[in-house]
Amino acid sequence: MAATDITLNRKPPLSSSNKKMILFLLLVGCFLYISWLQLGKWFDRPHLLPPSPGLHDTATLTEAKVNEILQALKRHIPAVNQTQLELTSSGAHSLVTLMNPKENYCVGEMVSVRVEMNDFRGKPKTYGGDFILARIHSPELKAGAAGVPEDFNNGTYRVNFTLFWPGSVKVSVLLMHSSEVVSSLWQTREFGTDKFIFTGTFRNSTLQETSRCDIHLSTNETVCEFKDERNQESFSCFKPKTLPCETLHYTRSRNSQAACLTDAEKQLLKRSAVGVKIPNDFKDMTVGDCKVGRVPQAAGNCEMGMSSPTPSGFFHSDRWSSSYCRMRSFQNVSDMNQCLQGKQVYLRGDSTMRQWIEYSTYKLNDLKYTSKTEPHAPKLTIDKKRNITMSWKMHGFPCISYSPCFMDGGIYIAQELDRLAGGENTVIAISVGQHLRPFPLKFYVTRLMNIKQAVTRLLQRSPLTRVFVKSENTRELNSEIIWASDWHGHLQNLALREVFRGVKVGFIDAWEFNVAANSFDLHPNRNIVHNQIALFLSYLCGPSF
Repeated sequence: MAATDITLNRKPPLSSSNKKMILFLLLVGCFLYISWLQLGKWFDRPHLLPPSPGLHDTATLTEAKVNEILQALKRHIPAVNQTQLELTSSGAHSLVTLMNPKENYCVGEMVSVRVEMNDFRGKPKTYGGDFILARIHSPELKAGAAGVPEDFNNGTYRVNFTLFWPGSVKVSVLLMHSSEVVSSLWQTREFGTDKFIFTGTFRNSTLQETSRCDIHLSTNETVCEFKDERNQESFSCFKPKTLPCETLHYTRSRNSQAACLTDAEKQLLKRSAVGVKIPNDFKDMTVGDCKVGRVPQAAGNCEMGMSSPTPSGFFHSDRWSSSYCRMRSFQNVSDMNQCLQGKQVYLRGDSTMRQWIEYSTYKLNDLKYTSKTEPHAPKLTIDKKRNITMSWKMHGFPCISYSPCFMDGGIYIAQELDRLAGGENTVIAISVGQHLRPFPLKFYVTRLMNIKQAVTRLLQRSPLTRVFVKSENTRELNSEIIWASDWHGHLQNLALREVFRGVKVGFIDAWEFNVAANSFDLHPNRNIVHNQIALFLSYLCGPSF
């Protein structure tokens, strides 16, 4: 093979002056590069620009806080192993005694009663953990207020009441569950996770398929995982035969017979009555409107971030009065319209939150639904004249209902909060709990923590946004005791307060509204809902505007 000649065109050597110029430019470049590095280090100093925690760090902090809250709640959980009914707490055989009784009392005084818990044989209990609810009330005045129980862990309890109104006042203490039943409920909540069977419906324009869904699916089969990467929450469905995962349209549920209870525990739950009134050994109290000890009207306005004490208020003439901030009744439609004018209200949560949009459209004639939808489908209402929009959306999986729970618009509240820009006319109200009662408490607290962190991020980028959290309602006494008991709701409300402690949100204590009114209805009457909304609006617009 012949060699190919390659001719190299050589450039003449650089002159001395050119070499000096190149050296100068190199030195200047090095100086600028080093200066740029130092400037970057100055801006990155920890006290000026602390690094934001990564997802792993945030998850670790969340896990630590969740475990801290769970540890604090353990003192409310009795460790009892007793299934003989005659040895368990009996409301009918127990007694309520008025401490330091006198002929007359004054509005503003605090009174206490002592509850002595006995078993079905009439013998005193020696340990605590019973779940009791208490209130004072005057039926003729349509007045009521919740009491604050204190467990001495020896079979005796003290319940404190604040006398908010004058007149003849009754005391009512209910034994909801014995400590023995509470212990069984805790066991089945933490270790019996298959109380419901969830089915997901996938569909497109021509095809519909269903498959089993759950928080955890132990299987080697292919699944569709619906995961919030940031908050590490997820649920899964078995992948349908042909449709892709993103076509999940809704889920529904039905009861399962599974529950990790022994036969003896099942019998105990079956034979134990719920909400038994404990007899009083005293007559009704006579309360006068004395000058000394009178309850002063709450002086300050309802402001975001203020703590909600217990008791947080009372009913009188079917109207709720807050014990810690000044309220407006908002009985007039014009007041409600004026307060909501220009607002974008996002209601997120279960059907007790849906009641707010249902009541608002009932009360405000110009607030209209944009379309007719299924019960658990997202809802939107608009008042074009006043530029009011109000929407409701279910909190996402799990949703316990045979009716379809739609996935439209997202699955997790935290994700939606992260997408909101916020602003002074943006208002959000959240209530999560009823559908999470059947699951381990850690699952509920983790969900709350993720929502709380999303709320915090929203308030950091938009401080004028108003966010509210609403506690759970009590529900019917004949509800399925294993998963729907109000003891689960009580425990979750304690967790709710702890999670949002110190966060600049408005707190609507719906639980206390229901206890004060003796309402054991998952969906309470319109008067109770109105008073919840009146407190909500009092935060937004104050006692006068």
